[in-house]
Amino acid sequence: MPHILIWARRLLTVATPFLLFSLFFHIEILDPTRIGWLLDEDWGQHVLGWHAFRNVPWAWPFNYQDLLAWPTGISIIYTDSNPFFSFIFKALSPLLPDNFQFIGPWFLLCVVMQFFFAWKLVRPHAPGPWSALAGAVIMSLLPALYYRMRHDTLVAHFLILWTLWIFFNVRDERKKNIWYATALGLTGFLHPYMLFMMAAVWGADVLRIFVPAAKAMDRPRVLRILRDAALVFICPLITLGISGAYSGSSAEARGFGFYSMGLDAPFNPVQPDFSFFIKAHPQDMGQYFEGYQYMGLGILGLLLGALLLYQITFSARQARPFIDSAKPLIIPFICLLVIAVSHHVQFYDIVLLNLPLPKYLLEKLAVLRASGRFFWPIAYTLILIALVIVYKSRPKVMKVVLPLVIVVQLIDLQGFVVAMRKQTELATSKVIFDQAPDPIWDKLISGAKGVDFYPAQVHLNDKLFYEIAWRAVSQHRYVNTMYMARENYEQRAIELKGREAYLNGNINNDNLYVFLNQCIAPANLQPLMREVDGVWIIPPQSMRNLPLALPEWKPIKARMGFGYLNQGSCLLDKNWAAPEADGAWTLGKRAELVIPIQEVQFENDARPVKPSIRLVAKSFFRPMTVDVLINGRKRATMELEKIRSYEDIPLPPSVFNRPDMKVSFIVRDPLSLKELGRGDDERQWGMKLFRLTIEDAAVREKEEAEKKAKIAEAQAAIKAQPAGVTAGQQAPQKP
Repeated sequence: MPHILIWARRLLTVATPFLLFSLFFHIEILDPTRIGWLLDEDWGQHVLGWHAFRNVPWAWPFNYQDLLAWPTGISIIYTDSNPFFSFIFKALSPLLPDNFQFIGPWFLLCVVMQFFFAWKLVRPHAPGPWSALAGAVIMSLLPALYYRMRHDTLVAHFLILWTLWIFFNVRDERKKNIWYATALGLTGFLHPYMLFMMAAVWGADVLRIFVPAAKAMDRPRVLRILRDAALVFICPLITLGISGAYSGSSAEARGFGFYSMGLDAPFNPVQPDFSFFIKAHPQDMGQYFEGYQYMGLGILGLLLGALLLYQITFSARQARPFIDSAKPLIIPFICLLVIAVSHHVQFYDIVLLNLPLPKYLLEKLAVLRASGRFFWPIAYTLILIALVIVYKSRPKVMKVVLPLVIVVQLIDLQGFVVAMRKQTELATSKVIFDQAPDPIWDKLISGAKGVDFYPAQVHLNDKLFYEIAWRAVSQHRYVNTMYMARENYEQRAIELKGREAYLNGNINNDNLYVFLNQCIAPANLQPLMREVDGVWIIPPQSMRNLPLALPEWKPIKARMGFGYLNQGSCLLDKNWAAPEADGAWTLGKRAELVIPIQEVQFENDARPVKPSIRLVAKSFFRPMTVDVLINGRKRATMELEKIRSYEDIPLPPSVFNRPDMKVSFIVRDPLSLKELGRGDDERQWGMKLFRLTIEDAAVREKEEAEKKAKIAEAQAAIKAQPAGVTAGQQAPQKP
């Protein structure tokens, strides 16, 4: 019987990581030929980066491909394409099928390695293999591990456990250095964020031996420690370089303080279905995603229970030597916590601190903009310490606590498990192209030198972009844009020049033009436009005789926005900057938009009796005066501030007698960033337009009058009440 139990335990130990994987992922993702589930959102960026990399010949620098973001190209580390696996599978590319992905198998590897290093961490401290198995399961059930699956390289939490294993379990200093060099060097091929977190653990180990040597004035030992640290440090610097981190793409981006961690994060599930026991509370800003650190009720109970056991039982206090061994981590972990929380310190809805930082400092800190992630090493260390305390407690206590923690954790996370598993649900289908299934795309692409997406903004329709770009890269055709982890300013300038050329009616006739939103083309290009799978295109010149459908312009709504996802952005002329998420800036002293007024769709199809325009706009850095012209005639003058304001502009009824309405904005005193001393950009920025609504002023005036009448009636009713009677109460009846 004991022999059977031993084999059962061994089998369960081997099977557990695979069971965990199948709990959170659909196993169909292990099929490397299933691509369709990945061609969306961040996965699309990662898998397309790999696909482009495999379809260019080996060249120096060999981390680089120029099929995406042509002509500047991009290094694979800036598409988060797992350079380590990309290098391996590029070498094997001739043996691989045309459609090949490794992200699914990578997820399995991450879960297996997570369990392996968790086992390695706890086994020396566990009283037996069953307790070690339970501890490894607990360390593999931290929700943050699976919540990161959209950023597949960040699922490699096993790298953190690896460095913790080196810190706690490896005793020989020489072997420590070899292990650290290996772990940090490998991470340089994967993700810089993981590297920063692991470097904190390694730095703590260096401080552990450096401080005593420095205090003892042991110069030979100090020099030896610094030499060894330098050799370890060089390893990730080299692998980062091989991965392309120094390729010239900007390492800076906005977001520090936005993607931070709230102080409530460890015990706030954020989403209503993510915890069975604990009520979720919405988090502000980007905290709900990058700062997601909910630990689960089982693990939270483990931490609290371990603290209680340590305080009340003598046996649990035998964990004191292990806790003392963790003290060198305190200073580096405080630094990680400060970075994670950032200068925007928030607890639920309460902003405890919002420290203003200089712009130049924010730009440097933006290298670590998704700072909320930096709590991960702290979380794993707290779990490890709690497990060691439980291991040192009485056997009966341990046998109850560990299974209870696992059961409570799984019950608490049942909704979370369903949500995470749903992420890979598309892998159950073999369909690759959902938005662009027509095989004619391949023919159109084969007749082109490259594919130009317009506007060059992937997020307008990222799934459509990734599907067509995948087809293009498969035929070794370049694509004019790409979503990058960090923006390349040179490429962005090229894309803006391409936009200006298109608005002037100039295109490259050798290229296929694909429109990510349906915008009327300049007059000379409108006859060339066609439609495939509901997508507007301009075929390359060699394919313009194909029998393709003509596009149909859909009516625009009376209320239009001007962000890059809005149809209103189609109406802007070339004197506007590329639309941002919420609106567009005027460039120069005059900018216009042309509204096909006859095609505007009004509510109940009723044209306004007393038409007017309501604008939402603001000025650039300082108050500005803007004249508004309708069809060449001045109709209003706006005094705009740096904050959004509403402006109402009356229209003559005669605007409906013309097919189009031209709205011109004359900015009297635009301003450049160069004038502000904020760079070399000489473009003259003026007004940012967020929304424009064509409405009936008569209806609005009537509604406002009715509202005022109701307020006046309510005020009169209050005044009529006897003294001491509040609104909503009745005066006492006379007998």
